[in-house]
Amino acid sequence: MTDPAPPTPAPRTAIPVVRPTSAGPEPADPAALTALLAEYNSLRTESLQAISNRIQIMNFAFTSLAVVTAAVITSDLPRGVLIPACLLFVPGAAKASLLIWLGEYHRSQRAGQGVAAVERRINSLLGTGDVLSWESRLISSGTHMGYPYIATAMFILSTGVLAQSLGGYFLVGRLGPTPTLWDDLAVVGGVLLYAVLCETLFLRFFVRRWRAIRSATHSG
Repeated sequence: MTDPAPPTPAPRTAIPVVRPTSAGPEPADPAALTALLAEYNSLRTESLQAISNRIQIMNFAFTSLAVVTAAVITSDLPRGVLIPACLLFVPGAAKASLLIWLGEYHRSQRAGQGVAAVERRINSLLGTGDVLSWESRLISSGTHMGYPYIATAMFILSTGVLAQSLGGYFLVGRLGPTPTLWDDLAVVGGVLLYAVLCETLFLRFFVRRWRAIRSATHSG
């Protein structure tokens, strides 16, 4: 009697190995993230400081120029001193103040653009979407308002226009003892032409520079 044949072993079934189709996001480098957050806070502080400086410059410039103009009206100084002050000093001081204001505006815009760049770098480092997006959204949305800045320029330049009007008045008073109507008209017309040319040329320069700064920092 022969021994029964050993049973045939069942074929082995290979266990499927599930491999991840895509790797998850790499963990953010803590040192790099700390450095970026420090830069972000620094740029935000600089932007806010520049905005505060703009407000202070406008308030100080308009107040001081208004006080100087009022002092000129009530002053007993010779007309030979008051006329150059009205036609040259006060309008020049107003324009200088506005240029300083424009520099602070440029500073705040540069800082804002830097904040937007740091926001993009932090979001890319974290890999979890738009964690920081405030400044980037402001730049790309096109909501930058222009009329407050034009109003600021007109507000400060108005003191220079007032002083130039006083200068014309003082010039008329320095005419001969019996000035004719044509003499008065000639002086008033000359001062008016001078004022219009100075203020128009400066305002065009200011608006052109402001638009250049705005387009450079809001091109997103």
